[in-house]
Amino acid sequence: MKLLFMGLLALLTLGSVSAQEREPSNESSNYATFKGEPFFLLSDASYGSVDEARVRLEVPGRDMGRMNLEAYSGADIVVYRVPEPMEFLKKQRNLHRIQVEGNYQGEGLANTLSFLWDRWWKQSRLAWRKLFSGDARLAVTKEQPQLATNDAIRRRTVFANHPQYKPIKGMELVDSFRYPIWQAKAIAPPKGVKLDGSSSDFIVAGAGNVMIPLGKRKPGLYLIEAIIGEHRATTLVFVSDTVAVTKVSSGQMLVWTARRDNSAAVAGANVAWTDGTGVLQSATTGVDGVASLERGSPEHTYVLGQDRDGGVFVSENFYYDSEIYNTKIYAVTDRPLYRPGDEVNVKFLGREFTSARNSQAAAAAPISLSVLNPNGTPLLTQTLQLSGDTGADTRFRLPTEATAGGYELRFNYKDGVYGAAFRVAEYVKPHFEINVQPSKPEFKTGEAVKGSIALRYPDGKPVKNAKMTLSLRGQQNTMVEGELRYSGLFPVALKTEEVTSDGSGNVDFSLPPAADPSRYILTVLATDGAAYRVKATRELMIERSSSSYQLKATRQFSDPGQNVHFDLLADGQGAAKPVRWEMVQLEKQSKTDGAFDPNAKGWDVTFPASGSYQLALRDERGNLLAAASHWVSGDGVQTTPGSIEIVLDRARYRPGDTAEALITFSDKVEQALFTLERDKVEHHGLMAGGADWYQAKRVAPRQWRVRIPVKEEHGPNMTFSVAYTRNGDFVFENAGLQVIEPRIALQFKADKEVYQPGEKVTLDVKATLDGKPLSTMVALGVVDEMIYVLQPEIAPDIGDFFYHPRRNNVRTTASLSFISYDMAQGRTAGAPARHNYNERGVKVLERPRRDNIDTAYWAPSLKTDANGNARVSFTMPDALTRWRITGRAMDEQGRVGQRTAYLRSDKNFYAKWTAPDWMRAGDAPRASVAVFNQTGKEQALDVVLSGGAGGTQAKTEKLTAKPGVNYVEFPLTAGGGPLRLEVKQNGKLVDALDTAMQTLPATWSSPRSLVLPLDGATGDIPLKLPADARNIRVSFAQGAASQFARIADDLIDYPYGCVEQTASRLIPLALATQSLGPDAGAASERLQTLLTAQRLRLVSMAGPNAVFGWWGNATAGNALMTAYAYYADWYAARALRIELPPEHWNKLLAVYSEHGLKDAMGDRALVLWMAREMGLPTQTLAAGLVDDSAIAVLGGKPRQPGDTGSLLLGGASDREAQAMSLGLVAVVASQNGIALPHSLQLQVASSWQVLRESKAPVAQALLMLAGEVPATQAEVVLAGVRAEMPTLDRAMTLMWVQKKLGGASFGKGPVVTLDGAWQKRDSRSGQPVWRWSDTKSIPDKLRLAASTAAPAGTVAVLQYDSHAAEAPTLPVAVERRILRMKAGKGGYTTELVKPGEALSTDALYLDEITLKAAPGAKHRFGLLEVALPPGAMVESTTWGMVMAGDKPAALERARHTERRDGYAVPVEPLEGDVTVRHLLRFAQKGNYVLPPARFFRMYQPEQKAFEGGGKTTRALKVE
Repeated sequence: MKLLFMGLLALLTLGSVSAQEREPSNESSNYATFKGEPFFLLSDASYGSVDEARVRLEVPGRDMGRMNLEAYSGADIVVYRVPEPMEFLKKQRNLHRIQVEGNYQGEGLANTLSFLWDRWWKQSRLAWRKLFSGDARLAVTKEQPQLATNDAIRRRTVFANHPQYKPIKGMELVDSFRYPIWQAKAIAPPKGVKLDGSSSDFIVAGAGNVMIPLGKRKPGLYLIEAIIGEHRATTLVFVSDTVAVTKVSSGQMLVWTARRDNSAAVAGANVAWTDGTGVLQSATTGVDGVASLERGSPEHTYVLGQDRDGGVFVSENFYYDSEIYNTKIYAVTDRPLYRPGDEVNVKFLGREFTSARNSQAAAAAPISLSVLNPNGTPLLTQTLQLSGDTGADTRFRLPTEATAGGYELRFNYKDGVYGAAFRVAEYVKPHFEINVQPSKPEFKTGEAVKGSIALRYPDGKPVKNAKMTLSLRGQQNTMVEGELRYSGLFPVALKTEEVTSDGSGNVDFSLPPAADPSRYILTVLATDGAAYRVKATRELMIERSSSSYQLKATRQFSDPGQNVHFDLLADGQGAAKPVRWEMVQLEKQSKTDGAFDPNAKGWDVTFPASGSYQLALRDERGNLLAAASHWVSGDGVQTTPGSIEIVLDRARYRPGDTAEALITFSDKVEQALFTLERDKVEHHGLMAGGADWYQAKRVAPRQWRVRIPVKEEHGPNMTFSVAYTRNGDFVFENAGLQVIEPRIALQFKADKEVYQPGEKVTLDVKATLDGKPLSTMVALGVVDEMIYVLQPEIAPDIGDFFYHPRRNNVRTTASLSFISYDMAQGRTAGAPARHNYNERGVKVLERPRRDNIDTAYWAPSLKTDANGNARVSFTMPDALTRWRITGRAMDEQGRVGQRTAYLRSDKNFYAKWTAPDWMRAGDAPRASVAVFNQTGKEQALDVVLSGGAGGTQAKTEKLTAKPGVNYVEFPLTAGGGPLRLEVKQNGKLVDALDTAMQTLPATWSSPRSLVLPLDGATGDIPLKLPADARNIRVSFAQGAASQFARIADDLIDYPYGCVEQTASRLIPLALATQSLGPDAGAASERLQTLLTAQRLRLVSMAGPNAVFGWWGNATAGNALMTAYAYYADWYAARALRIELPPEHWNKLLAVYSEHGLKDAMGDRALVLWMAREMGLPTQTLAAGLVDDSAIAVLGGKPRQPGDTGSLLLGGASDREAQAMSLGLVAVVASQNGIALPHSLQLQVASSWQVLRESKAPVAQALLMLAGEVPATQAEVVLAGVRAEMPTLDRAMTLMWVQKKLGGASFGKGPVVTLDGAWQKRDSRSGQPVWRWSDTKSIPDKLRLAASTAAPAGTVAVLQYDSHAAEAPTLPVAVERRILRMKAGKGGYTTELVKPGEALSTDALYLDEITLKAAPGAKHRFGLLEVALPPGAMVESTTWGMVMAGDKPAALERARHTERRDGYAVPVEPLEGDVTVRHLLRFAQKGNYVLPPARFFRMYQPEQKAFEGGGKTTRALKVE
């Protein structure tokens, strides 16, 4: 038998082998252990023993993530009950995300055995088929069909997904199950819940986001484990019938344990206060459920607890201290929002507090102010002197390059550090205008607010089919002590809708009526298909009244049937009188009204039933004049479900008074915790138990009345808090008991309500205290109200700041909503991917205006006289808007007050020049003018344009002006000159504006200069200037110091701003700032502002890891540009007295080590020279440079005569450039005390000889620095510097000469006066510059005034811009095409604009310029200059714009630099073909002539190439 069995086994094996060759029974299983996908497991609530506990699971519900997870058929959920829960929680470092290791065992052998069994079975069947013939098998299966081979032999093994984790050891397993995720209902918003008035909607949840029920569990702590394949997550679920209410302060933790269903006190609960690393204190709650733990409180703590039933709870607490008894410094800016380039005004006031109520004037001491931009970069520093009486005030101007975002005012006073804030927003000029026109000037409550929106391009052409988003926000107006205020700091969203403009560029809108007096803010975001959206915001006042009253009662609540007297006090002497009263019972919305005696001084009201009432008085037009709220005790008072309403009978109390509080619950509540708090919980007690500090009485099933005696120590305020739990919810409410503090009352009265732009505004200020006149200081500002629409006030009310109801230092929370979560990762998972976000730009259009004045008036230290009066006057800015008057007062005793009021600027007709103010010679533009009709009805007007060169411009257009904006077009004649636009009605002038029109040459300009020795000359000095000379100016120099100032001014005024040029501007600015004396005043302030602006520009161009490229992010980073940027910033920071840590500067050496070691020898040497000047350790690096230079040999061809290219940049390889490099190596070696090898010494000696023969000032300056030329040659060297030379060479010439001379660099030029059409101006550094003012002629002589002779050694440096035609000198082809952009389904396509074809003002174009360098050529540091006609502009963003094609691609980002007459694009380097593309818009109709596009090398400025070889101009027609 044994032999038979072995033979049979052999046969089976042979049969198996044979079958393997032919049958599919040996295919691979393709099986792998199920991996899964990352998912979240979350528990965000605790549960009672009668509740069904749940956890939230969120897995990928779309695409491949879902497909991968569906194979697992759900999630394995394991529920454990944690033994010794308090000890378990104490050991956790992060209670939100606990750490419990899983018991990973893999899935076992089940799937392996299934596969092996199936395989063996299939192979055995095949073996039997081999043993028996086909006839035999057929006969057997005929008799026994069940023995026939079926389809199962070809089926793959079915594998099951078994859990790969086993139960956790040491935990009590109470349940486990697999939850079917994909069959479960996804989480959805609660039914019937609407978000009316919210700014957002519920996010629609997709599949895979589910709540998993865990069933009802007995009290305890539960660990929930979720498993999907290899991925596992855990979370905690707290089950307890006890809730812990915690109140934490600086030195106390008060815990109240109460039943979660009825708020009854729970005694005997064990609680532990922990900071996550150890237990701070433990206690057991008393009979009232309270435990008070006294000790210092960390910022972040937890309270862990367990009741007698085993229920476990946790409460998370955050504490931050509020300083009360110290010196408070109040800083406020004139407004909360600014544009780049605006002036910021700041006022400082200080008081030193010795107790919660008592203060004295802050001691006189310096204030060190620093202004930090949104990146934390110091903008400027100032030192001010704080006075105890008047405080301090300052002003500074923001740089034009200021980054948008939040700015911090950080200031030091004595040992304290303080802060304040303001914001900066960049407004982008819109390419079309939005005019929001209401159908009527004023609206009433209950009335639909209707109007129209008109979209127009600057030439008046309609913006057709524009997509618009209308967003409506509203704030209810309230009367607070007679002052119109808005309820809530931020407006509430009411409505959002999408609309499209019609063929006329218009759309009508209808806004929902306001139930109460309100302020509506309508925001329109519109796009015509471009990346930029244009934004307009319009404020609409519903029931605005010019007069207001205070309506006050002695108590804020009363009993039913009780007569209540309200005092009626007028605010000012407004003409409107109340003639009708209204009373609304809010719970039932029942309204009663009647006539009111306009001469009455008060109002007696009897409230018939309990409830909440709103009272109002209106004038004969229905406008709201006064309003008040009142409560009547009893069951009729309703409150929002799940809330508490506490109404105090008075707003403020005096010591000795008894405060009464009417407490209304939404349900019948039997028990609650009462506390009196400020720096800690001073007193506590139970509502139904009583205490010695209050008396409580139930007056209705849901209402209690509490009486609290007010004591002296309660000042300036205490917080009365009520808390309870019910049915698993925790509710608490605070009310402030405020002790009366004297406040200064301010009143403002203007001589009229509405002013026209340009009119004189006279404003009277009245200050009183308790009704008596008061002499006090007032900081007064008048600011455009639209500023506060864009950015609500940031500074706190001055009274709230100094004598605020003191911040309640007690933070209250409960144990009901503790969040525990985990993110499941695979056993070898990597970090999740990060997301990148792009933000679309918005073009902001605010209102009709002709200036950019947002602060109409600012007086930081206005003083009222003994009668409390002060008067100010100012000119109303040229804008139509509402102006907010804000006054902040403080007297010598520290009493304060604040008040706001409003003015309006308006006029029936208002003209705005919307066209450009320049043209080129040969242009024939058609200027567009906007005329606003504010009357609300159609009007006949005459619009007259006059002036121009020689008064040749004179034209009148008849206009039927519709309400809102209207456009008028005028053809302009050549020649420029002043223009005057007048709007007339029936022959009467109703508005006018003046505009200066400038005419520019139709060719490119290049800087030129002449040096004329005067040397004691008098009389006329002949000049020979080309006829095309423009911008002619003369400066005089005598000696090195005045030459130095001249060169610095040229660098400061250089028009472009790459990294190198910005740095080359910073260095002379820093030197000029440092050279000014302490009495420089305005000149010093001007230079510091400019220096700050340029420093910020430089900082903004830093690339990743603080590496700079030539032109910021548009070009690749390198060590030389980085070093130069750091070197210039080092100079600027010292001049601005900004201290930066040493590690900041050390980054330069890291950049050099990473990026600079392979650079050219001269570049490396220049980097190390700068680093050494900054005090960085460079000796080792310098030694490496010397070693690498040891084999250098001076070679190269001699420099071509007339070559003014840079010896430092641009890759020049001639002999002079090589000599400069070797000379720099020698200087660096000398700096660092390193001896040169003999071979290198010989090369350096030859280099010095070459440089001595050079005419380049930078070469002579290096010789001077190295000691090869005496310092006495400084004036000669500096005199050779010209404005047309490369900027880096000029800047380094200055630096090296200054290093050799030492001391002050700047000096005043000689006193020389010119006669004739020369006008004297001050340069940026304060040097006198004479400019030629006659635009019709060119000077042929310098006529020195007879009274002054030029001192000996004086030279006149004459500079001008030449517009002569230039010949191309660079072998680069420049080709330009203008393409029309056409939107389609797959993206944008382009269509070539043919010669002579008109461009349209309502279309979008692509400007495509291709540069073609000769084969093998490489041109470094190139700049492409492109001319545009007046009114044309480059769209700064291409966000979301896709070019159609086989492979649609996003349009590349714009990387241009703006010019007034076009734009420029840096190209670094130019090799082969380079194409640049930018989006264009053309806003002004007309015929134009453009010079050809020009490409030149920035540091070899005479190397230029032109479009079409520079032989032709481009003609454009815009319609």
